[in-house]
Amino acid sequence: MSVRSESVEDPGAAGAAYRAALARALSGLRHGHGWSLRELSERSGLSVPYLSELERGLKAPSPDALESLAAAYGLSLAGLLRAIADQLEPTPAEEVPAAAPPDVLTGLTQEDLAELLRYAAYLRWRRERYRSEPGNPRSTA
Repeated sequence: MSVRSESVEDPGAAGAAYRAALARALSGLRHGHGWSLRELSERSGLSVPYLSELERGLKAPSPDALESLAAAYGLSLAGLLRAIADQLEPTPAEEVPAAAPPDVLTGLTQEDLAELLRYAAYLRWRRERYRSEPGNPRSTA
């Protein structure tokens, strides 16, 4: 078995926030499955030290490493990215563009567009869920 260790550079506050969200998501997924780092290493093909660095927020994974982790957890890459996104602090509304430029959708397949629509529905659901939960730090109520 080939054990990989791949990461990308991501300096700055945004990179630190991403690594922290990634660390929370990966640690939560692993503990939720009841796996040790060694078990996850065997399932993903990624090294134990590398997985430990990811879970401590010290490294950011490459796209290939993310795909390996998603497969190990039985998730699509989009599903893993949603789990990570759930751990990010919400972006203030003024920083979110009002509409995507039309060329953003150019070249996407029907499957890609369907996935975008599913993700948009999920975002609406999540916003409503957090809005209606008293005491939730993300709640807007």
